[in-house]
Amino acid sequence: MYPLHSAAWLEQFRSRIRTETTVRKALAYQMKQMKSVVEVPPVIPLSGGGWSHAYVCPADGTRLQTVTRVVHKCPLCQREMSGSPYDEVVIAEEHAACSNRALTAALLYAATDEIAYAEWAKQVILFYAQHYAAYDLHDIFGKSGSEAGRYGARVQNQTLSEAMWVIPLAQAFTILKCCQMWTDAEMRGIELNLFWPVIAVIERNPRGESNWQSYHNAAAAVIAEALGDRELLERALNDPHNGFHFQMEQSVGKEGFWFEGSWGYHFYTLIALIATVHSAAAFDVSLNEDRKFQLMFRIPLEAHLPDYTFPAIHDSMETDLRQHADLYEFAYAVYGLGEDTLQHSERCSLYSLLYGRDILEAEESGGKAAIQNIRVINLNKPGMLYVTIGKGASAQAALVDYGEHGGWHGHFDKLNVIYYAGGRCWLTDAGMLGYSHPLHDAWFRQTIAHNTIVVGGRSQSPSTGVLRDVKTDERDGTVRICAEVEDAYAGVRLERIITLASGLFIDECKVFCDREEDVDWVFHTPGVPVLPSSIGYEPVSSVELSDSDGYSYLKEIRRLTGLPDDPRMLEWKWNETDAGHERLQMYGIGRFSGNLAQEEWYLAESPGMAHVKRRSTLIRRVRKVRETSFVSVFRACAKGDEPLCTSSLNACRREE
Repeated sequence: MYPLHSAAWLEQFRSRIRTETTVRKALAYQMKQMKSVVEVPPVIPLSGGGWSHAYVCPADGTRLQTVTRVVHKCPLCQREMSGSPYDEVVIAEEHAACSNRALTAALLYAATDEIAYAEWAKQVILFYAQHYAAYDLHDIFGKSGSEAGRYGARVQNQTLSEAMWVIPLAQAFTILKCCQMWTDAEMRGIELNLFWPVIAVIERNPRGESNWQSYHNAAAAVIAEALGDRELLERALNDPHNGFHFQMEQSVGKEGFWFEGSWGYHFYTLIALIATVHSAAAFDVSLNEDRKFQLMFRIPLEAHLPDYTFPAIHDSMETDLRQHADLYEFAYAVYGLGEDTLQHSERCSLYSLLYGRDILEAEESGGKAAIQNIRVINLNKPGMLYVTIGKGASAQAALVDYGEHGGWHGHFDKLNVIYYAGGRCWLTDAGMLGYSHPLHDAWFRQTIAHNTIVVGGRSQSPSTGVLRDVKTDERDGTVRICAEVEDAYAGVRLERIITLASGLFIDECKVFCDREEDVDWVFHTPGVPVLPSSIGYEPVSSVELSDSDGYSYLKEIRRLTGLPDDPRMLEWKWNETDAGHERLQMYGIGRFSGNLAQEEWYLAESPGMAHVKRRSTLIRRVRKVRETSFVSVFRACAKGDEPLCTSSLNACRREE
C-alpha cells in the first residue's frame, strides 16, 4: 500500500484504472456525481456548524429531512421547523460535504488530469486556510470564544467532528501535492493557517479510550503525511494514553470488536483507523500488520445475524453489514477479506476508487469452508455472546450482553438478550435516538427498555458480568449458556441460563437479593399481541409499577387477568399486513419448585426508534421476594400452528 504523497501511489492508482473494472466503474460514477459540482465555484459557509444529534424532531426524536438550509421537516409527523439548532446542523453538513468533495475532486484530477477538478479542490482548501481563524470556537452547549469548553471547535462544534472534517481536506491536499499542483507559498499558508491551527484545536481535548481519539489520531496522521512531519505522526501512534497503539491494545478486544459494544461505532471507528493506517505508510510504518486492526474487519463477517444485520445494542441503530461494504474495499485489497460483502454492493464509493480490486472468478468459485451448524462467537472485551444454529430460513440466533458497561455509549442493560428466528428479530433492543433528545437518556438507556431483569423498579448501575458456561452439542443442535452479574444492584445477583434447542429458545432468569424486592422480567418485541378472548385485562398507571427510570414512558399498560397458573402462553404476530401469519409464542412455565402463580403479567407499549415507532412489552412481576426465577419458552411459528404440548414443555423444564 503506497502512501498518497508518493509517485508510486499515483502510478499504481492510474494502473488500477486501466486494469481494474471496479475502479473504472467507481471513477465513472464519481465523475458523474461531481460534474455539476465543479462547474460552479464552491459555496462555503462562513459560520461554524452545529451538533448533528440536535437534528431530530423534538416531538418524536425522528431524524429530520432538509427541505432548504432554513426549513427542516420531520418525515414521521410532517412538522416543519427552522432556526437554531437545526440551521447550524445543515451548515455542519455543508462543511463536511465541501471537505469530502474536495477529496473526490483531487482523486478525479489524479485519475484524469482534468484541471477543473484540481482547481475546485484547491479553492476549497485555500478558502479554509484563509478563513479558519475567523470561525468562532464554539461547542454543543452554546458557549463560544474563550468560554467554549475543550470539546469545542471552529468549523464544526466539537473536536470529533473537526477531525472528521479535516481528514479528507488533508488527504486532498496530499494528492494535489503529489500531482505538483501547489506553489510553495500556497503550501506554507495552508500549513500555518489551517493544518497546525486544527491540530491545536484537537489536541486541547485528549480523549483516551474513545472513538473520538481515533479520529483525533487520524487527523494528526493525515496532516503528518501532508506536511511530512514524523514527530506529529509519532504522537498520533505512540502517545501512551491516546495513540493508535494504545487504542488497539486498550479499546479492541482479542476478537476484534470495539469496546463500546456498538456495531455502529465499530464501523464508524474503522473509518478513522483506515485513514491512520494509510497515512502511516508515508513513514514506512506498516500498521496494517497490526493483528487487532485486521480482526476488526474479520469479526463482523462472523458475528452478524443470519440476515446480515447487527442488532441495535448500546448506542447503535440496527446495522446491515452490506451498508458498510465500502470499508471492505480496503480489507479485500490488503487482507483478502470481505469478498461476499463486496459482491452484494454497488462498488461505486470513494473507497472503491481508492482501494478497489476486481474479484477474480477463481476466487469466487474456489472452495469455501462449510458453515458450521452451530456458531458461537464470544466477544470478550464488551462481553457479548453471539450464537447461531442452522442456516437459511430455519436459522436461530441469540445475543447475550453480559460484559463491560460500554463507557459513555453503554446502556444499563446487563444480561439483555436478543432473539432471531424464522427470518425475524423477535426480541429486540430499544436502540437509540439523537443524543440531544431527552428521551434517549430517559428511556433508551434505561434498564426497562431492554430484555432483562429490573429490581425495585430502578435501572441497573454500570456493571460488568461474567460468562459462566457455554455448552454446545452438534449432534442434536443445542447450545446452553449461563451468564451472571453481581454488581448491577447492590446486594443482588442476577443469573441467566439460555438454551437453544429444537427450534425453541428456553430462558431462565434467577434473582437472589439480600432483602425483599419487587422483581420484573421484561421483554420487548416489534410484534403485535394477539390476545385470546379468555384473557381479560385491567388498565393500570405506570406509577403502580415504578415512578422512576423510564417506567413513565410505558403506554397502554394492562394487567392481564384470567391467566392459568401453569403454563401460560401469549402470542404476537409480526405485523398487520404482509407478514401477519408469522407468529411468536411465549410460554411462561414454572419450575417444579416454581412460583408462576405469584407472577403478575402486564402488557404495554413502549417507545422504539422512528422506523419501529412502538414495541410490545411484557412485564412479569413478582413482589417482595428475596429469591425468584422466571422460566420462558419462545417459539417462532405460523398462524394456526398447534401450541406446544405438555410433554414438550415438561422437557423444557428438565433442560433447566
